Amino acid sequence: MTELKPIINASITESGAILLGEFFEIDSYAGRPVRVVTHMHSDHTLYLSKSKRHSTYILATQPTLDSLTVLGEKLPENKTIPLGYNKPLRIVDETITFVKSTHVIGSAQVVVETKEGFRLGYTSDFKFPGTKIMSDLDVLVIDATYGQEHMIRPFKQEIETLLADLVNEILSKNKPVRILGYYGKLQEVMEILRKNNVSAPFVMPKKVYELTNVACKHGMKINDFFEEDSKEGSEVKKDNWYVYFQHMNSKKGTLSQTADLILSGWFFESPIKKIIEKNKYEKWLVAFSDHGDFQDVFAYVSESKPKMLIVDGSRTDRVTADFFSNFVKKKLNLKSFVLPSQKIQLKEED
Repeated sequence: MTELKPIINASITESGAILLGEFFEIDSYAGRPVRVVTHMHSDHTLYLSKSKRHSTYILATQPTLDSLTVLGEKLPENKTIPLGYNKPLRIVDETITFVKSTHVIGSAQVVVETKEGFRLGYTSDFKFPGTKIMSDLDVLVIDATYGQEHMIRPFKQEIETLLADLVNEILSKNKPVRILGYYGKLQEVMEILRKNNVSAPFVMPKKVYELTNVACKHGMKINDFFEEDSKEGSEVKKDNWYVYFQHMNSKKGTLSQTADLILSGWFFESPIKKIIEKNKYEKWLVAFSDHGDFQDVFAYVSESKPKMLIVDGSRTDRVTADFFSNFVKKKLNLKSFVLPSQKIQLKEED
């Protein structure tokens, strides 16, 4: 591993761009020749329209590119490069590699090797299991959305089974289930429900349906899902035995005889909690996240053992970012700080 020099090209701008090396801007715009998109969520596609105009290349995994197309992002073909995991790409005198991450379909971590021999890594959003821990890094830039000690889900190993059991229990009462979450997380939950013996058909609006097709194209195991306005979807909805998937921010209102399940990473006190029951309507909060909790984030840094840590302070609140950085300094005796220095926060999807 290269010895640290006074200046290493790793930083975070006020616009949320992760800068690694001389050529790469990641997850936001900074005027560099190469734009990298780690996954489809909106806080990681910031100012993509500027990158489309000014960048020489735009890099992402193929599942991410396919997802962005569904979400209405028309990327210029002459600039777009699909990059697979563990396939180094050399641009001028720097090399970029995507590393497998578990967050949403197509998510990637990034490693850049500079001409001076520095290895610079960025986790983006991640969770365990399934995320490969990058090592032998001079600098690690880490997401710390859940970077405070109380942000722990002790039930995270059981939540998948508990969620599936709840869905089946509600369906057994002749009541449809509506699940609300963000793109990517919805598809993850669909696969989890199928693995845990939920056999009811899935119904969803067009955009969720198209993203589910992308997920299946790239290896996710989801079956019996239908667009709500299709002939099949309309037939399924005549019966109360189905699960409806909807984006968290959709304006579609509640149904009086259904059960709403809200997927949230910000609930730590129990895996599942009923928060409303009125006549035949019920609403549940489900502590399901596609981000690692505090234990996961700290475990990543502990095992990665970078020479220096940069905590992304643009995609979590400053109190949390500062706490995690100071915790790492104390527990691991590691040089750590938060960037950008200005107290800004971009909206996180979880």
